[in-house]
Amino acid sequence: MSAQPRAASTTGPELVAAFDECWTSLVELGRSLDETQWASPALCPGWTAKDALIHLTSAELGFLGWAPSPEPPFAVMADHARRLRGLDGAAVLGEFEAVVARRREQIAGFDEVALDAVGWSPAGPGPHRRYLEIRVFDTWAHEQDIRVPLGLTGHLEGRGPTLSLDEAHLAFGYLVGKRAGFPDGSSVTVRVTGPTSRELHAVVEGRARVVDELVDPACVLTVDFATFMLLCCGRIDPSGPLDDGRVLLEGDVGLAERLARNLSFTI
Repeated sequence: MSAQPRAASTTGPELVAAFDECWTSLVELGRSLDETQWASPALCPGWTAKDALIHLTSAELGFLGWAPSPEPPFAVMADHARRLRGLDGAAVLGEFEAVVARRREQIAGFDEVALDAVGWSPAGPGPHRRYLEIRVFDTWAHEQDIRVPLGLTGHLEGRGPTLSLDEAHLAFGYLVGKRAGFPDGSSVTVRVTGPTSRELHAVVEGRARVVDELVDPACVLTVDFATFMLLCCGRIDPSGPLDDGRVLLEGDVGLAERLARNLSFTI
């Protein structure tokens, strides 16, 4: 059985630990790169590895001075991004290290009232802790944008990957029902394997609904965690892992392939 995650359910200490893990992993990765690597293409289309770090750094700088409200600090973030583009990769990493040290203290100081304050998030208005859950996912995903093209596999287990998989799990009903357009009466299981593993299940009964378990799904996809998340982030063409066996299809293969080609819910 794979219990469904609940949005906005992560405690303050869990969020601090997840951010600390993600930031530490990213800093360690950044310290290993030279300027040629910082200038190399990231997985995110049109970005370099440095661009991915600039995005993360400018976001933390912008949200450092932001109190939850309907208006996110996009203008402040854009100003920081323009400034950071004039720096080399090592200097951007220095700025990232400095701001996340401050953000770590800030987030650790949030009490339950502050975490439940309603404001903007990419998923719509909600508790600040919901924004922070998504922020963990964004940080982990952009770390992979840097790692994967450079062949520097890492950070595939821990709090950050688990919260990132939670985001895909929360979107699973939408992926099955809206993106893949599964017909009424159908069902599917996705078996995510690897150091971060889980089974995701959904049935379509009028509309797609995520469930904790399925006995006899119409189709099954088996895929390793890294590939699954890259597909969910829209970072890779599904044809590659379908052709090379990283995504295995069982049962109604046509239906299973339809889902495999429609897993992207964020870019």
